[in-house]
Amino acid sequence: MDKPAVLIVGAGALGVVTGYHLGLAGADVTFLVRANRLTALAEPQRLYCYDDGELKQFSDYQSTAAVADTAQRSWNFVLVTLDGASCRSDEGSALLAALGDTIRDSDAVVICCGMGVREHCRRVLDLPAGRVLEGTMRLLSHQTGSGEFPVHPPTDPALLEQADFAYRHTGSTDGFTIVADPAGPARAFAALYDRSGVSRCRSMKPAVYTMLTRSFFPIVAVFDRAGWPDVQTLVHNKELMSLGARAMREILSLPEHGWRGKLAGLLINRRTLARTLTGMARDCLPLDYVAFTRFHHGDKVRAQNLQMMRQCADLGRASNKSMPALEQLIDGFASRDPAPPSPGSIGP
Repeated sequence: MDKPAVLIVGAGALGVVTGYHLGLAGADVTFLVRANRLTALAEPQRLYCYDDGELKQFSDYQSTAAVADTAQRSWNFVLVTLDGASCRSDEGSALLAALGDTIRDSDAVVICCGMGVREHCRRVLDLPAGRVLEGTMRLLSHQTGSGEFPVHPPTDPALLEQADFAYRHTGSTDGFTIVADPAGPARAFAALYDRSGVSRCRSMKPAVYTMLTRSFFPIVAVFDRAGWPDVQTLVHNKELMSLGARAMREILSLPEHGWRGKLAGLLINRRTLARTLTGMARDCLPLDYVAFTRFHHGDKVRAQNLQMMRQCADLGRASNKSMPALEQLIDGFASRDPAPPSPGSIGP
């Protein structure tokens, strides 16, 4: 039987670490990247696993910088690992449109890993709704060599220094989340990913996925507003923690989240949020949770996060719902918002 063929658009931490596990699962992995990434991908990718302290090697893949090359293959799955802001940019949209032209007459299923971009991707790719899913990495992964990550025992600093990327499962072996809509293609991807034997794909109902992802962004904004302190310092800041909890409740109580949101909102307050953050920091060790969140959400996908919070505020206004705590966090987050990515910085 032929190997399942997976095209991954982008070879950052999300793309490479997901590709590694799909490779373990028996998939034939190809990366679509910028031309300047081909040199790095010509060498095996080294991945440090915080779970067991070992250095993994990933070399069983192909790579190309030309969308036209992807038309020569039949793909089972195409993973678009661009973040939400990059997907919506002119260059990102042009890339998606070109990709759509090459796979439209096939059976390839696209999985969009950016937050809140499924409908945008489906429209630009010009594909039926049944062939476009949402999903994202559940484990934590990052590029190495930035110097932004404190080393906690039992991490081996010498092995970490040799790695191109590092990753950590947190509290379970769940490594990827797929939204179960449409259910058939979602089950097929989860079954493939699970064959890795070391990482699992968790299926989630669309309403739950949307609710959970949206309610996460106030946490990022609170950390950012506080200047990214350690968790214990933040949880003792009663004013900020209360603001974050109120913003989360405002998002959860949006009408489209229904009874699930109302129930979840009843459980959110300053103390429960403090317990959640303390638990997350503990479960992430030896990867530093605050350093990871600052590196990823406070920098790399900052524009996406701001877009998502503004979208929630717009939904509140559309339903005549006041969201003062969220608006306050948005104002603070936007005041420190970097310039939008230039065309040269967007893409795989």
